Amino acid sequence: MELHAQPETLLPNALIGSLLWHDSCWWWSDAATPALKAWRGKGAPENSRLPEHLAAFAFCRSGKLLLGLDKWLYLAERTPPGALKLARRLPLAIAAVDPAEARTRINDGCADRHGNFVLGTANLNPDSPPIGSFYQFSRRFGLRRLALPTVVAAHGIGFSPDGSTLYFASGDGREVLETTYDPARAEVGRIKRFASLGDARAGGLTLDAGGNVWIALREEGRRGRLAQFTAAGTLMRELPLSATQPSRPVFGGLGLEQVAAGALDGGLHTIEIPGVQGLAPSLFDDAAD
Repeated sequence: MELHAQPETLLPNALIGSLLWHDSCWWWSDAATPALKAWRGKGAPENSRLPEHLAAFAFCRSGKLLLGLDKWLYLAERTPPGALKLARRLPLAIAAVDPAEARTRINDGCADRHGNFVLGTANLNPDSPPIGSFYQFSRRFGLRRLALPTVVAAHGIGFSPDGSTLYFASGDGREVLETTYDPARAEVGRIKRFASLGDARAGGLTLDAGGNVWIALREEGRRGRLAQFTAAGTLMRELPLSATQPSRPVFGGLGLEQVAAGALDGGLHTIEIPGVQGLAPSLFDDAAD
């Protein structure tokens, strides 16, 4: 299938970390300031200031948001419900992440297909031995560590459409790995290489409804790219971006036929892809037992 549309760069001055599409709106963590931003495609983005850096977030089944700020997970509300800004009151802290380890912070995360939140931590000092880890959080069981390798910065977390396969980036980001995933037990299986990225590093990944994996690629001296792999790990195509530091891609827009990637060096980069059906981000189950 040939791609005729060209990448479009929106909001070139926006420094985007985590990115989600929800309620016909782009939402992202600001990479430069502790804030959550939202944009419906025109005008200026709405800005919600936060007490700490926002590393990862997910929307909840109740309409609230789950926020990963440094060492804690919080629940936040929008006021009024459905608004593009968070309530003025401070979010509610619900779980500390690796509280006995002061040398790490939350780095990445997303909801799995079953209502849990899977997240990873990163070294505060990237030159020290790797101590970043992967966890699953649920309201029923709390925080449970996943038996995955320690890394300097856990990132590139994503799930197959049926939720039985967990993808994540290797420690150096030059490979994407995969493993079986049991959400009820918070258990993983044997780790396999899904794709080697050569001289590039993974900035994040997402999946479409067909099980294809879309990876944001960063490579020194080159513009960023979006690479599409089959579920078997075969490279299908690469699409150029104008940014050099693309972050996690997501699907959004009408019919979820638009793939987008934010960038730490600026811009919301979108491509219309006829014939490709995206997956909406999964929701976190915030109902406490």
